Amino acid sequence: MLPISRRNLLRGATAAGAFAFPGAARATTAEAVAAPRWIGAGPFARVYDPSTVTGPRYLNDHTLIKARGRWHLFGIVGDSAPPGESPDSSAEIAFAHASAPTPHGPWTTHADALTVAPSYFGEEHLWAPHVVEAGGLYRMFYAAGGASGAAINLATSTDLFTWTREPSGPLFRGIAARDPMVLRVGDEWVMYYTELSGTNDGHHVVAYRRSADLLRWSEPGVAFTDASTDTTVSVTESPYVVERDGWYYLFIGPRNGYEGTDVLASRDPFHFDLTGHAGHVPGHAVEVFTDGEEWYASAAGWFGQGLYVAPLHWRDTPPPWQSPDNPVAGLDVDGRLTVFALDAADRSMLRRVQLDPNTDIWSEWETFGGPAGAVPTLGRNTDGRLEVFSLAPGGLNLHHRVQRPDGGWHDWEEFGGPAGAAPAVARNADGRLEVVASSPGAASFARRRQWSPGSRAWEAWEPGFGGAAGAPPVVAANADGRLEVFVLAAGGSGIRHRWQEAPNGAWTGAWHSFGTAAGAAPRTARDGTGRLTIAAIGPSGVGTFSRRQAVPSGGWDGWQPLFGWSAAAPAIAANADGRLEAFSLTPGGARLSHRWQVTPGGNWDPGGEFGEPGIRLAATPSAALDATGRMHVFAVTGEGRVRTRVQALPSGGWRPWAEFGDRRVAPLVSGSPAL
Repeated sequence: MLPISRRNLLRGATAAGAFAFPGAARATTAEAVAAPRWIGAGPFARVYDPSTVTGPRYLNDHTLIKARGRWHLFGIVGDSAPPGESPDSSAEIAFAHASAPTPHGPWTTHADALTVAPSYFGEEHLWAPHVVEAGGLYRMFYAAGGASGAAINLATSTDLFTWTREPSGPLFRGIAARDPMVLRVGDEWVMYYTELSGTNDGHHVVAYRRSADLLRWSEPGVAFTDASTDTTVSVTESPYVVERDGWYYLFIGPRNGYEGTDVLASRDPFHFDLTGHAGHVPGHAVEVFTDGEEWYASAAGWFGQGLYVAPLHWRDTPPPWQSPDNPVAGLDVDGRLTVFALDAADRSMLRRVQLDPNTDIWSEWETFGGPAGAVPTLGRNTDGRLEVFSLAPGGLNLHHRVQRPDGGWHDWEEFGGPAGAAPAVARNADGRLEVVASSPGAASFARRRQWSPGSRAWEAWEPGFGGAAGAPPVVAANADGRLEVFVLAAGGSGIRHRWQEAPNGAWTGAWHSFGTAAGAAPRTARDGTGRLTIAAIGPSGVGTFSRRQAVPSGGWDGWQPLFGWSAAAPAIAANADGRLEAFSLTPGGARLSHRWQVTPGGNWDPGGEFGEPGIRLAATPSAALDATGRMHVFAVTGEGRVRTRVQALPSGGWRPWAEFGDRRVAPLVSGSPAL
């Protein structure tokens, strides 16, 4: 059983060559208000480290406020846990305080603003401060409580340094009331906070209360209800609401991993749902603020060791999503392992080729041309020719480029209209490549396949292959050649799948439930016995679980634990001898874990650490076999340097990590918008 904490609340407490997706654009009429904007964020940069001479410390839920010409930061603070482990949230008993002339620093550390007071109506912890100013008085709303129940408390200050708790005690109590945020709406104040539904279905919700004086609050209402009912991990944390041009935007998480926040738009500040999906920000406990005309997102969490700030982007189109493989690699027509990545400077596509697999001699990085809105996806034709699928910047159009039999390449060609990500690719039983692509914002899916194996001609797109989802799809081939597609349900409420009823044939008419609530898109691989294995992270990334087929192309065994805290679904690849290997990165990228099957399709070895001391990775690595059967792992650091680790022998042990060229590549976060 998972420990009870603020992260884990137990229940009871068109034409060929182009396509257009239905619902890809937000239609408006002359009488209607302007459509809501799509939200994304640029890269997060750490601007403040609360660590002291006694050791590293982390920040978590926090608040920023500008007063008297300086920015002030207040937030949960605690001692960092060893890499890959989470701190004890019950030990979060103080609020850090720092100030700076700008949000980017330099920050000056002050004495803790508030420490836990057990004598004050049973306070046992201090969580999630939020500060507002009204009438010359600063008010800090925060979560506290313990044996006497969850509580939202209030402390006030005239100078932001000395705080006095409200003498009358907690403003109110709840089942799991925490993470308060206060917004002025019209002529009243509205507090949004994390809560449980209080009914037998066990939903996590964003609740709200109203007030005229910031002291007396109404009975609760519900602004958002998460669809999941079978999870003990909260995914409606750190609610933050902003208003712009008549639309209200709710930021909540952790969604699509611990370091992920979804955005929902609504005209009604008291009602949000998944139909208003308006983007994703790859940060934990995200707060939104403005500095002059500029909008920013701040983030902090257990695994980040400080405060991070990124520019917030208001867009007319949905941000495209990044492929989980960065870089992506595959064998070309000559059997040479070929790696594709995006240049860090201008996001142009780069390629590097293994010239001699026996001596590991590689070409230099070279520009590959074409549109590069995201790291591409790869297909391999029956004759070994690679096919590269790419997304133009901004998600405008899909393109592809096909390798020639002599190893050269045809020119780039348009492959489809606006899309949400580079498509998922697999090969049918008859050798024809088939792709499944998501619309902008993953509002729907379409599929397309080659006219014949290896042909440069493709059938028309089939729209309406799937409805709204929480991430782009994943496709795999069964042992009998039937393709199977897996997708994260909208809001992460579960995993769905759909499959061909016969090799090369029609698809099931409906999507079927495949698993309970999940934190991000799954990954899949086929082992030497012919059985597929699926791996996915739980909500918030609290753990990774895997599920394998009971028999090749058949039914499925139950879910089993595979890794602990994970930033995304692990990379999975089959060794030359058919045993699967899995690589999982913790949130924050400080620890890379590794496990492998003892026998093809069998149990998993306990495994261990696979990364390099002191090296933080930007995303889960990718893995591929070269022509000799040795596995290569490619990882991108936070600075955009590619590192690689290679098996000494096929299916054998591993050589040390090494540099992989001197070119910096874009350290895009797996499963997040590629901005």
